Amino acid sequence: MPYFIEFLIDNWFIVIPLIFSLFALFLLDKISKAINLEPHKAVVLINKKDAVIIDIRSRKDFDEGRISQSVNVGPDLAACKKEHSKASGKPFILVCQNGSNSSRMASDLKKEQIEVFILKGGINNWIAEKLPLVN
Repeated sequence: MPYFIEFLIDNWFIVIPLIFSLFALFLLDKISKAINLEPHKAVVLINKKDAVIIDIRSRKDFDEGRISQSVNVGPDLAACKKEHSKASGKPFILVCQNGSNSSRMASDLKKEQIEVFILKGGINNWIAEKLPLVN
């Protein structure tokens, strides 16, 4: 333990930025615009709460494989808002290829006071968890 403290003191110029970076990352995660759902939690939300799944990938990617009952709107914010208005209080899950586009779309939707979930890791994570896709 004394070596660890000595290391921290000797390397303060590395430790302090690291602490600030971790704190900033923690805050960024806490003020995130949407809740990230692991695929298995998304399945529970879909099955128990009849969640609406909005796929914002391109039509070509959507046609190659999609989550059952998902709706493709592409990267169109207006279409996404329209689908949300149809959802009538159901949970709203955004899906993209890897989760990054969904995060951006969620930020835009949050500005409109729309509560959304994001499939963490997108379709890639869904496939990695060996969950089914339909064509």
